Amino acid sequence: MQPIVIAHRTCPRDGAENSLGGVATAAQAGADAVEVDVRRTADGTPVLLHDRWMLRTTGWPIRLEWTSTEWATKRRLLGGRGDRLPTFAAALDALGPTLRMAIDVKDPGAGASVIAEVRNQHRESQVLFWSKFETNVRVAVETAPDLEIALLRDTSNESELAALLDDTVSFGANAISAHWSQVDERLQERCRDRDIKLYAWCKTPEIDMAKLAVLDGLVTDWPAAGRSAVEALPG
Repeated sequence: MQPIVIAHRTCPRDGAENSLGGVATAAQAGADAVEVDVRRTADGTPVLLHDRWMLRTTGWPIRLEWTSTEWATKRRLLGGRGDRLPTFAAALDALGPTLRMAIDVKDPGAGASVIAEVRNQHRESQVLFWSKFETNVRVAVETAPDLEIALLRDTSNESELAALLDDTVSFGANAISAHWSQVDERLQERCRDRDIKLYAWCKTPEIDMAKLAVLDGLVTDWPAAGRSAVEALPG
């Protein structure tokens, strides 16, 4: 089976990252899924934002967790075309019937509210639940075992990679996102032996085809290039 193409942060090279416009752009570029980052406002609403501080993406020097949902979602995203900071619910609703979503839950306490919205919109078959936090992964495993659940870590050596694989199984998750430098056939074998899906983020438009061939999914800022590379794989 060919790897899926996942548009990183909703195509930030074509507009505002983590935006509704970026969700549409990802679909137009041929992505199978779009990756988003989720945090909560002071009143507990999940919204799309990568950093704790809103400065880089909105120009406002304030933490999201200090703001109300009403205030936060009126802020314009830098680099966009009038895009405002969206709620997670609005982004999920923008998927349409076929585009999938990889949800990187950046807030260690947001797992339950993210899953609740996925259930509310009946999007279980369209989402990949990702987080680096054990709390979020365990909440997802306990309350939504039907989801694909990935443990994320930026591993840099063999011992860290081995720990990631061991913890993925221990926590009950069934996928990882590995560092691009560590992707190879041996890692694919180790993941398959444990029934773990393998994803990785390639930070350049030039894609190593040998690495691509062993992945279940490619995360990229260039989804059109990723689609072309996937289609060029043999078989």
